[in-house]
Amino acid sequence: MDIWDEVVQEFNNEIQKLRIHLGNGTAEDYAHYRQVVGSIQSLEWARTNINDIIKKRTYGEKED
Repeated sequence: MDIWDEVVQEFNNEIQKLRIHLGNGTAEDYAHYRQVVGSIQSLEWARTNINDIIKKRTYGEKED
């Protein structure tokens, strides 16, 4: 496992923790719920972009 796999795994772990948190109904109110959902979206965005950048750099794909 290289460093990028570890980074992506950490993103996945945090996303999973937040999803479980929401699934357990522990959001204090609607504002807290929105904050957690926003955090999940942000982590997924970052994970996707890191994966894309690494693939482009590693495999020499041309940018769109």
